[in-house]
Amino acid sequence: MISEFSILKNNILNIHPTAIVSKKAEIGENVLIGPYCVINDKVKIGSNTKLDSHIVVGSKFGSVYIGKRNFIESGATLGGPPQHYTYQNREGSLIIGNDNRIGEKVSISLGSKRGEGKTIIGNKTFIMTYAHIGHDSEIQDEAIITNLTQIAGHVLVGKKAIISGMVPITQFVNVGELSFISANSKVNKDIIPFVIADGEWAIPKAINKIGLNRASVSKKSINNIEKALKIILTPKHTIKEALKRINTEIEPCLYIENLTQFIEKSKKGIARK
Repeated sequence: MISEFSILKNNILNIHPTAIVSKKAEIGENVLIGPYCVINDKVKIGSNTKLDSHIVVGSKFGSVYIGKRNFIESGATLGGPPQHYTYQNREGSLIIGNDNRIGEKVSISLGSKRGEGKTIIGNKTFIMTYAHIGHDSEIQDEAIITNLTQIAGHVLVGKKAIISGMVPITQFVNVGELSFISANSKVNKDIIPFVIADGEWAIPKAINKIGLNRASVSKKSINNIEKALKIILTPKHTIKEALKRINTEIEPCLYIENLTQFIEKSKKGIARK
């Protein structure tokens, strides 16, 4: 086991002299820490991660783990206290996976004890300039969060979902995998997987065929998804009736199973006309 001091010593040439790095922080091999960064106690940074400049990682309010090969751009703040009126200085954590890009001025809050205590960023995500990720939220693998999008607490963004610019998402919303939300849409209900959602209050408008094709989903599965979505989004059906029709009329596959499970587990209710 390499001591914290020797980890820091081995990386000293990669740490800009204006950066402030706690001796209690654990810094992996080949980590680059740029000018005026502040790395606090209870921070672990994995190998080959690069921090540009003026980045703050961690705080007295909890711990931050950053995995390998991440690129974090200027002015990001990772692991500040939850933006919650009733927050009482209880420790939470922020966990960031591997191969992520986190843009300029992004802020990601620690988890809170009112939730699971963790905010989680998966692998290969891209979180763009001025985005905010609230406490206890989870951004799953390969999701893209575009400029100025504001995500409140306890939000789940599914794998390979794309949230366009300037989209506010309210607390406890789930955004399904491989969905696409258009710019300037407000989101206050769950967005089901595999759709393009649009509107002042976002509702599904069409199947996300481009996203599904890029994800190498078969034509047969895409056709099944499209049939299921037409049933779900028909206003004359209740959700219960729509699920019953899907289970009896649509050939089962992993994507249909994921879709129906998402709907069954929805607590906020799904967005539709």
